[in-house]
Amino acid sequence: MNTGPMSATRNRLVPALALPLTLVSALVLSGCGLFGPTTYEVDERSIEVGAGDEFTLSVPASPGQGQSWFLATPHPDRAVVRLTAQDEEVEGSELDGGADGTQFFDFKAVEPGTTKIKLLHCPLGSCDADVGDPAPLPSHSESPFPTATATPGLDPEYFIYTVTVR
Repeated sequence: MNTGPMSATRNRLVPALALPLTLVSALVLSGCGLFGPTTYEVDERSIEVGAGDEFTLSVPASPGQGQSWFLATPHPDRAVVRLTAQDEEVEGSELDGGADGTQFFDFKAVEPGTTKIKLLHCPLGSCDADVGDPAPLPSHSESPFPTATATPGLDPEYFIYTVTVR
């Protein structure tokens, strides 16, 4: 058995290397949904997940100022993904005149395939509905809502996410 200075140095390096490897492993596994669903923002509209994975669409909202999001028709193919929950998180108080927050649409990937998730962004009370209601439709005097190409603006618009389940 070698008990010289090299042996002691090697033994001290093993614990020092174990922590970074554990941290790297945790970071890699967190991308696999091991520590919760992966969250996608409004600028991430091409999504690829595995069957059985859960994921969340996270969109900015100001419910105190009448800004809301709705799951619009046509709904995603239920054989590919399913809406499991819809929630909102509000920061501040509506009494402050702001109440900025976030709306969340939680989904579960069911089977391999591709589908679209269509969310309707309704800023500043431009749509007559409450969170959790079915998406409002434009009145006959309005043109259909446009499809958004950037971040949410001041007009109602659709945000379309393409989801591929592998």
